[in-house]
Amino acid sequence: MNRILAGIIFFLFISTGYISFLVHERQQELQKLTHYAAAWSAAQMVSEYYRFESVLGLYTSDETITLDDVRMRLDIMLSQSDLMKEGDLRNYIESNKAYHALALQLEKKLEYLDIHLDKMNRSELQAYLKTMQTLDAPLSRLSSGALDKDINSINDANHKIKTLYYIYSATSVLLIIMSAILGLLIFYQNRNIQKAHLQVKNLAEELQESKEKLQVQNTKLEYDVYHDSLTEMNNRHFFWGNLNETIENAVKSNNTVTVMLFDLDRFKVVNDTYGHDVGDMLLRQISQRLISMGLTSDTLYRLGGDEFAFLSSGLTESSAVSLAQNICDAINQPYTIYNTIINITTSVGIVISDTERRSDYLYKFADLALYEAKNEGAGKIKVFRQWMLDKLQESRTLEHDMALALANKEFVVYYQPIVDSFTQEIYSYEALIRWIHPLKGILSPDTFIPVAEKTGMINEMGKSMLEMACREAVSWVIPAKISVNVSPVQLSSKAFAGIVVSILNETGLSAERLELEVTESSLFTESKTPMNTLNRLRTLGVKISIDDFGTGYSSLSRLSRLAFDKIKIDKSFVNSVSTQEDALNIIRLITGMAKSLNMKTVAEGVETQEQLESLQALGCDFIQGYLFGKPQPYIDGKIRNG
Repeated sequence: MNRILAGIIFFLFISTGYISFLVHERQQELQKLTHYAAAWSAAQMVSEYYRFESVLGLYTSDETITLDDVRMRLDIMLSQSDLMKEGDLRNYIESNKAYHALALQLEKKLEYLDIHLDKMNRSELQAYLKTMQTLDAPLSRLSSGALDKDINSINDANHKIKTLYYIYSATSVLLIIMSAILGLLIFYQNRNIQKAHLQVKNLAEELQESKEKLQVQNTKLEYDVYHDSLTEMNNRHFFWGNLNETIENAVKSNNTVTVMLFDLDRFKVVNDTYGHDVGDMLLRQISQRLISMGLTSDTLYRLGGDEFAFLSSGLTESSAVSLAQNICDAINQPYTIYNTIINITTSVGIVISDTERRSDYLYKFADLALYEAKNEGAGKIKVFRQWMLDKLQESRTLEHDMALALANKEFVVYYQPIVDSFTQEIYSYEALIRWIHPLKGILSPDTFIPVAEKTGMINEMGKSMLEMACREAVSWVIPAKISVNVSPVQLSSKAFAGIVVSILNETGLSAERLELEVTESSLFTESKTPMNTLNRLRTLGVKISIDDFGTGYSSLSRLSRLAFDKIKIDKSFVNSVSTQEDALNIIRLITGMAKSLNMKTVAEGVETQEQLESLQALGCDFIQGYLFGKPQPYIDGKIRNG
């Protein structure tokens, strides 16, 4: 469309210029008409010449005509003859040799008369008149020739003017048509422009609406980035930003920085028992309680799961602990959800520092304090102390040393005898792992087994211990049974049964000589893997004992489902069996239950004769303790006697 409009406008420009050219040409032709005076001048001159001859002839024959009359006519004729020397008549005369010669003759005759008129008499003038009359015919031809030329010129000019008129009219009509087309195109273009303007306006309105929606979405997104979707509290991202800001402000004002971490106790039990919907409602109610305490919203955070945080500066340790206790009291109040009363407590870890300014370290210190609080029991509050960090670093060092110990085979097996309570004959040996540390010496399992279970190294460690115990047991002269402790981590692996079978095959130990000791906690799980693993091994002939019975989540249904071979009575009951009636009754109950289920009982930690006699009286089958021997290594083909 733009190209068409540009073409039309260009054509109109050219047409307008061409019309201007035509008008100029017409004006030129019209001006030529004004110059067509050659015929008139020639006719005037010839006419005056005839008058002069007439007056001159009358003068020669009529006395009444004076010489002055002749002179006057001669002067007029002289002025007329000057016309032949200028203008179009001159151009016409000079264009014809005959006319040019005629003009010279006429000029000579007139000049002669002008000089001699006063001296000539009438007869001389009459004779001279005859010579003048010889010019009459040529002058007539001059006049008629000039007239023909002017008529032809006028006809040519009229013809050109008519042609110019037609061209001008056609161009004007075409110009009018093109102007009309241009007008229509401009109208169409204006309509398109208006339509486009309307579309642009609508688009601008839509863009404005989109911009407003985007601003709302950005505001919501920014809110969501820094707030927890469940409780609408500040989230972990907001926590880290504010922690850095709190540290910067504390540096400027020389204040302390306080970080509190709150972790709900046994929240997983609530989720597992009542469902995650109830757990979510519980978290919302907890957040409402925290907010209702009047604490500023930018100091409270939900970091995720059941973990909350509090940030502040300028608090003393006593005020921080007091505030933490108030928060715990608010959280610990009962909750009613779906007509169910739920009680929950929280553990708190606090760090207060005026020297440490690294945010990640402050968080780690608070987390260490929280870890110690959780270890101590539900509802505890702990403030970070340096020994907590030292303990962590020691644990990290222990992990590193443990990895090296596995590679360097620093773990060995010690054996403690299990004897018949009545005959005192050795029935079996319990394999107990020891770590021969290159710097610390012999380390008991209590110092490294928890770390091994946490890091997963217990799987390799347990496999190595089982293999050593089975290999050494094969070489014993007296084929006593061998008892090996199994970690809950090992038992939760589906590959554990295969590992046991593989070791028995490699070492050549009979499955009937192997006894695996498991704790109650390893069975108290939703997974069916531990029970399936033990049932599979028991069908192969491996004996199964339940260790530390009575200290965990004892369940008669589990005992009946698995049908353990032995129940090991924890030494905490054995220590007071001869002094406390409750301990005596518990052991009596355990031994009676074991007999009813066709199981044997083993009493751990027997150190005195009195304890032995009490256990014999209660019908305990086997005894284990320092009274009969301490754990000893296997050296030179035999176990050293304690």
